[in-house]
Amino acid sequence: MEHDKNPAKDAANPASAWLDYASIVSQAQGYQLDDAQLARVAAQLELISAVAAPLLSLQLPAEIEPAPVFRP
Repeated sequence: MEHDKNPAKDAANPASAWLDYASIVSQAQGYQLDDAQLARVAAQLELISAVAAPLLSLQLPAEIEPAPVFRP
């Protein structure tokens, strides 16, 4: 897997792509995870991607305004 590819952009990616992604990102963040930990992280990323896919594919009209931001 290339370092600039994010499997979240394609929900049809195999689990191995999530494992590669988890390995690359964890190393970049300075984590030292063993194979079992990386597999669990990859499984959670795959689940999160599947749950978020319908929302991410939703096309919103440009005229919709964002919600206001509370600033104390």
